[in-house]
Amino acid sequence: MKSAFSAPAVALCLTLATATAWSAPAPAEAPKPPAAEPAADTAGPEAVVLRALAAGMAGKFDAYLAELHNDRKETAEQKSQLQRYEWKRFSGQAAWYIADPQKPTIQVARKQTLTPTKHKLFVKDLKNKDAMPRPIELTQKDGRWWISANSL
Repeated sequence: MKSAFSAPAVALCLTLATATAWSAPAPAEAPKPPAAEPAADTAGPEAVVLRALAAGMAGKFDAYLAELHNDRKETAEQKSQLQRYEWKRFSGQAAWYIADPQKPTIQVARKQTLTPTKHKLFVKDLKNKDAMPRPIELTQKDGRWWISANSL
């Protein structure tokens, strides 16, 4: 007896019957848990500025010095100058740059890469909204960022 279907038609029917598009849909994947929030960068330039500002708000000059490049604090005279002039202004104005003291963050208006190991951040003054963002220069040495110049 001769079949009513030709060999190509039978092959097409078999292909369609076994194709995944024509078979039952695959079971839905189980939902994945949300990705963990990335850890805060504690070594980057912004983290150094945050630690310095926190030291300023807390009145901890030694903690502020820990964030400064060693070239700026080699001698007792340099440290004395820093404390009398820069620290006095910096500690008095540190709170101007922190949005929420409970979860300290800064608003960086612009980042400028001077060299691969020297960056400048322009930080917004949140108290004096019309003030231009203040520059703070950071230098990387031995894999760590340090404040090398400060206009905050």
